[in-house]
Amino acid sequence: MDQENQLTDRLRDRILNALHRGSLRPGDRLPSIRTLWKEMGVDHRVIAQAYRTLEAEGLVQVRGRSGVYVAPQEALGGELLAETARWMAGVMVEGWKRHIPIFDLPELLRRCTSTRRLRCACVESNVDQMTAYCTELREHFGLEPVPVYVSPVPLPRPDRSVEFFGVQDRLREVDVAVSTVYHARMVRKAAEDVGTPAVTLTVNAEVVEAVQRRLRETHVTVVAVDAAFGDRIRAMYDETLERPDQIRVILAGEADRLAALDPDEPLMLTRAARERIGDIRNPLLVPHSPTLSPQTARELLEVLIRLNVGDKGVRPPGYPEAEAATLA
Repeated sequence: MDQENQLTDRLRDRILNALHRGSLRPGDRLPSIRTLWKEMGVDHRVIAQAYRTLEAEGLVQVRGRSGVYVAPQEALGGELLAETARWMAGVMVEGWKRHIPIFDLPELLRRCTSTRRLRCACVESNVDQMTAYCTELREHFGLEPVPVYVSPVPLPRPDRSVEFFGVQDRLREVDVAVSTVYHARMVRKAAEDVGTPAVTLTVNAEVVEAVQRRLRETHVTVVAVDAAFGDRIRAMYDETLERPDQIRVILAGEADRLAALDPDEPLMLTRAARERIGDIRNPLLVPHSPTLSPQTARELLEVLIRLNVGDKGVRPPGYPEAEAATLA
């Protein structure tokens, strides 16, 4: 049952996110049970039951042998989907349960997330991931990113020590630090030494699944600024690769190779590369955001709230004293 619920939640999130991005529309065909079975390695009966659950919710339509399609979606006020309204109502109900008046919710949210402009050190080793993460930290979480570049490969011990203390010094100047798993050990140790909270960034599962699906069918062309990003992608998807040449990397400065691309080929175009070369005619294999996983978002938001609230126990007027501790 847990597997079925988890799969249902993943499929629901995937469909809703695509609807809100506009990459899916009512009536579009969804991946077949067979396709999802190959992609996820989940029993086909579990996938079928997940689709039936989503059909009961009114999100999809199962049309026998024809396949599974996005069901017509009720819209409120133009672009606002009824599902979004139901989600917002759920948030308000949770506030109501805690005796928070509806009109106090926006102020509470602002005080819990925007009382302070927090500086966030982003520790990475290549321009492409640094650009993507810093942009998302700034635009989605309201943080002020501070790029901290480190070596993409383990350094000899004396140099490693110098790099460690260099990172540690930078972390003294910020409120929170983030890094990928590739640098997490060093960053967490440095952050612990200076008393700065640290979060390890993980990638949105939808991005990973899209790349893996493409690799199982053909190859992936990456357009990036930094060759080290190509090495990172090869390492991330090594278990999916049948041949090394399934991941082809083109740098933003290689104009001839870019001009020779098939305009119909989906590309993994990094945000940094797009900033260098501008819009490109090819479709994108994965969207530029969100690149971070929901788990990462939750960890970041918990740190964000904790640092904004501090020891003051921020709460709206009339909020019960006994419940104020839940925010601290």
